[in-house]
This record gives sequence, C-alpha cells and structure tokens, in this order.
Amino acid sequence: MKDFYVKVGKRKHGPLTINELKKLIHQGSFCEEDVLWDATEATWKEAKTVAACKELFQDKKPQPDSREPKIFAIASGKGGVGKTVLTGSIGVGLASMGQDVILVDADFGGANLHTSLGILEPKFTFFDFYTLQKETLNEIVLQTLVNRLQLISGSCGTLGLANPKYVHKQRFIKELKTLNADTVILDLGAGSSRSIIDFFLLADEKILVITPEPTSVYEAFGFIKTCLMRKFKLAFKKHKSIGQFLAQEEINKPGKTALTMKEIIEQIATIDPSAVSVATNILQNFTPRIILNMVRTKEDLLEGKAIQTAFIELLSVRTEYLGYISYDANVSCAVKNMQPLLLHNARTQAAQDLSKLIRVNLLGKKGIKHLLEKRRWNKQLENVSRDYSQTGSQTQQPICSIDCFYWSNCDFQDGGKPCRVRHIEPVLKEQRIEKPSEVVT
Repeated sequence: MKDFYVKVGKRKHGPLTINELKKLIHQGSFCEEDVLWDATEATWKEAKTVAACKELFQDKKPQPDSREPKIFAIASGKGGVGKTVLTGSIGVGLASMGQDVILVDADFGGANLHTSLGILEPKFTFFDFYTLQKETLNEIVLQTLVNRLQLISGSCGTLGLANPKYVHKQRFIKELKTLNADTVILDLGAGSSRSIIDFFLLADEKILVITPEPTSVYEAFGFIKTCLMRKFKLAFKKHKSIGQFLAQEEINKPGKTALTMKEIIEQIATIDPSAVSVATNILQNFTPRIILNMVRTKEDLLEGKAIQTAFIELLSVRTEYLGYISYDANVSCAVKNMQPLLLHNARTQAAQDLSKLIRVNLLGKKGIKHLLEKRRWNKQLENVSRDYSQTGSQTQQPICSIDCFYWSNCDFQDGGKPCRVRHIEPVLKEQRIEKPSEVVT
C-alpha cells in the first residue's frame, strides 16, 4: 500500500505515507485496535489484521520477560529546577547504551514529560490505568522516536489524579515492577506531597535535583527530612509513644529544622532505648543521590559539597554527589523544540556534563578501558540524534514578519525570528492530518 487512510475513534486521517503512519504509531496516536481502510476489500479493518502494518507494531508488543526493572526516581523540592529535562535525557543516554528504558511521568497533576519527547497528544495516559480502562501499565506504554526508549505518560489537569488514593498508589507501585524494561525512571512532581514521597522511597535509585539557589536548597532539605519522617512513622506506627512524639507539629512540618535528626534520635532514646537501632538503621540505609543543575559560576560548584556536609550535620544523612550540569541557553531551545537535550545538541556544555554524569557517575564507566566505549557511545548518540531529527517534525517554523496577518496587533514582534506565538503550529498541523469525510478509493 502506498497511501493509508486510518480512523481513530470518530476521526479520520489520510492519505498517509508509510513514514507518517509509523510516526503516528511511535507517538501512540494509532494502535493495533484502530482501523485502516482496505482498498482491496473496500472496508475498514483493524490495523493488526493488515499485513502491511504488522511490522510497524512489533516494537510495541510487550514480550514475556522475567526480569524486574531497576527503578530510578528523580525528584526536586521545588519546581523549575530542570528535573523533567534531565529525566528525558538520562533516559535517552541509557537507551543509547543498549538498555531498555521506560520513562514514567509520575507528576499526575501536571504531566509534561511527553512534550519533551516530541509527543503532543499521547494515545494512552495514566488516566486510562487510573480509571481501569487498561488493567496493566504495560498496556499504556508508548514507543518514543528513540529506539529502546518508551514512555508512560501522565494525565495533565485531570481532577483527582494529582493526589491518587492509597489503593491506586499500591496498584501503581506493584505494576511498576512488572514493566518489561531494564530501567524504569520516574519523573516525580515537585514538592513533598505524600504520593511523591512514597514513590521516591520505593525506588532503587533516589535522585534529587537541586539548583544553587537558597530556595531550592531549603526545599531540598525539607524534602529529605519529610522522607525520613515518613520512614520513621512507618517503622514506629505500632509504637504509640514514639508515634505521638513524631507527630509533634514542629518536627513534622516539611522544611522545619527545629530539631536535627540527631536530636530526634536522642528523644527517641529517652522514650525507648531499644528503638534507637531501628532509627539509626533507617538513616544509614537512606542514601539519596544529588544532581546540582544550572551551575553558572565556580562559586556555584561549591554548593554541591556544602549541601552534602549540611545534610550530614542537620539530617545525619550521607548523600552521593552525582555531579553538576552547567547552565546552558541551549536547554531552553531544546524545550521549545520538544527535544531531549542530548538529541537537540550533544556538543553543548550542558549535554557534555550530562553525558559524563550518566557514563561515569551513574554507571561507573571510567578509566582507560572505557575510553573506547565512550567514543562508541558518543557516535551512537550522534546516530540517534540524526535518526530522531529525520523522523521527528522538521517543518519550518513560521517566521515573524511584517507580512504576518497579526503583525499590527501582536505584542511579540521580533522580525526575522521564529514566531513566539505560532512556533508550535506546524507540529499541531502535522499531528492532525484530517481525512476528507468520504474515502476516495
């Protein structure tokens, strides 16, 4: 078949080339249960029954797999620290090194991870799982334009999803461990809500993104202390006296440091000396990892070590410093183009910092024996970036000009540069290829 006509729900699209159809499948906008026009039989047929489509869906079919994925959780005490941008690029980096990776947008109230991967309207989201339209998370996994990298999209602005009920959280956590992947990366929402804390604590690798700003550092302390208090409360939920002490307002509020963790344990010791070992074990086994993002100066670099020291002194927690990412204007450009940073421009300073962080600090790939592997990985990233650009939307963005119909009434006049208002228009048009009301055969 040279051209395809497809129908998703009540909407029809076409004619589509094979590459356009493949892109819709990768974006999750067309699945096997949707229908396709069979000109030979002059009828609509399910896509999975059409031979020409079977190969296109092979990558999306979950294969039986006994492995249990390693779960990463990436969080931040406050918004605007670049957490989602880092999550997408870490996923790209691991996938390009041969891992099967699933990114999970666990910011249920404000999901936006899909846009950083070039997907505007995901076919399935967490809403389908939350409302039991899909029984398992594997059923809502979407293939991205990057090989080995898949996505579970959140559902932005849906009432009730920002704070899922306990039963839904337990179902979600259980399902995460059944996903067919080597690595699952949770992009958590900002802040210290109960859901975010619970998801962070379940992860095998707990990563906190901080910027060298007082507000970010302060909220990071509040986040880690809330995690510890949550673990303490779960550990001592049957110990009435300690539970009452932990419930005191001044030590229980997120961000409060009225008592250091050492002082809290001393208070626990006065209540029940035998409980001290439990509290101490919690502190020793809780080792979050830190990424310092948007570093501008040498003074900013010192924040990483200073934060580690402060965590030890105030919270008695040893953290691992994964490294820093330089401030880079190219990050904003990547976001506007809905591309992961590593694929937008792997040669920028921020991308190189991130590459080193993934390869050396996250995966331990260092030393002479890994030098050749580094070169291979850089080459692989270049190949992935090229394929991504060829498959993704390359439609020329509208350029701001006096010839524009809206010029006289526009507040964003910036002649010769991409239009600030209509820059996303080509992508929207491309994802809404409308078919005439009647199919011409």
